[in-house]
Amino acid sequence: MDFLMSNVFFHIDIVLLVFIRFLGFFITSPVFGGRDIPSYSKIGLSFIMSTILISTMPDITVSYNDNILGYVLLILKELVVGMLFGFIVYLILSTFYLAGQLIDYQIGFSMINVLDPLSQIQIPITGNFYYLIILALLLVTNGHHKIIQALFYSYNVIPIGEAIFNSTMIGNYIIILSDIFILAIKIASPIIGAILILDVALGILARTAPQMNMFVIGLPLKLIIGLVFLMIITPLLNMIYNFIAEELFRQLFIVIKGLMP
Repeated sequence: MDFLMSNVFFHIDIVLLVFIRFLGFFITSPVFGGRDIPSYSKIGLSFIMSTILISTMPDITVSYNDNILGYVLLILKELVVGMLFGFIVYLILSTFYLAGQLIDYQIGFSMINVLDPLSQIQIPITGNFYYLIILALLLVTNGHHKIIQALFYSYNVIPIGEAIFNSTMIGNYIIILSDIFILAIKIASPIIGAILILDVALGILARTAPQMNMFVIGLPLKLIIGLVFLMIITPLLNMIYNFIAEELFRQLFIVIKGLMP
């Protein structure tokens, strides 16, 4: 314990920079950065992680201009690096928000939004349902431990103050955004396909029996079919989570390597 405290206070400037990267990650990451989580908890967890890192990697060195401005710029750079890592986690998990929005639009739930207690924003009800299940699976399978492990790994390949923000990083984020849309459409495709077939059937029925009100008939049918398919798809979320988790860590490591000097 004495060695830990002496090592931390001896390298207080390095500890602060390590702390800032962890803090930026915990602010933007949906697993740790919810608004319902007290700020003191995020700060305390960031400090604990930074002291552990300094104790396990005592050879960390930092080079910066020998003035307060150079150190402040270094702090801002580390904060941005941490926030970029947390934003990756947020983007990947937002796939289920987008998939839920597509599903709700098809079955008539697009007018219903619920308040997400983590982000304090209005989100689609099906998207919130999917997101909470995936978040529970992430915690149960210790996925948050792997995310923190990836953040620890970032200090091996991206030393403090040596991250490079270039076109490669921007290209990686563009690829991630395109993958999110593709994955969301794949997740929602069974219900979208079923509703499309129903719309075609209702269109044919409207031409053969124009006296029938297809709008009144179609709304409850879409809702019933949508709920039935949700019941069928929900048990498969565990398999979907395994794929999304692999994609999350793959994209996270790609971004980490894209910031390497």
